[in-house]
Amino acid sequence: MKRLFALLTVGMLAGALAQAPNPSTPPPAAPPTPPPPPAEAAPVPAPAKPKPKAPPAKPAARKPATFPFRGTLKAVDKDALTLILAGKEKDRVIHITSQTRFTKDGKPAVLGDAVPGEEVAGAARKEADGRTVAVSVRFGPAPAKTARPERGGAAP
Repeated sequence: MKRLFALLTVGMLAGALAQAPNPSTPPPAAPPTPPPPPAEAAPVPAPAKPKPKAPPAKPAARKPATFPFRGTLKAVDKDALTLILAGKEKDRVIHITSQTRFTKDGKPAVLGDAVPGEEVAGAARKEADGRTVAVSVRFGPAPAKTARPERGGAAP
């Protein structure tokens, strides 16, 4: 074991000496510098300006956030696919798409289930053209919430 350690130490010392510069050899000569250009030479054009970087790419368009709506249904236009909600000052028009989900009494429904004068609520989003488009619509009153048992265990 001592012999192995001695051999490793000698090998590392020999490697370090081989890498060290030798003071007896002169340093390498510097490469010759080119002669200066003649005085009558054409002017050197200015270096080209770097092109401005392109503006950072905008992230992919995200879906617009939804917001809630509710009110009293004033009219349904099945041809224009719109719901008109009665307002205090002016009526609101909610557009319907093939992606709009309808419910009534907690069950799936269709646009034909809408009855003017009943309560309507749901979620909508604003489109780029300014239209309000329904994502989901609930016809009629909200379903009654079921009582959930209290957390924390039974009373003594």
